[in-house]
Amino acid sequence: MIAYIQGNIDFTDRFLKERIPAIKAILPQASYLVFLDCRELGLSQPELVSLFVEGAHLALNDGAIFGKEGTGFMRLNVATPRSVLQKALEQLEIACNERQK
Repeated sequence: MIAYIQGNIDFTDRFLKERIPAIKAILPQASYLVFLDCRELGLSQPELVSLFVEGAHLALNDGAIFGKEGTGFMRLNVATPRSVLQKALEQLEIACNERQK
């Protein structure tokens, strides 16, 4: 199980670097929750949440629940089948690309 989750963490990091470089993965040390640093997108927190919820149809944890320092971040649970994770990241990629048009 731990190896599978680590594989999902690595998959997420690689996917973002290759396909959504404006979003950086903050890799966990002992968790299955990956913080996504979205500050390079230049969105306010409400706009960021809208991008994830309305644009990508994803329900992630809003980083702002952790205080002011969490602004610009979202938290992704990677303890899921790889196919589900891949679909979620692809939906996020599409939403980011649509936003740039």
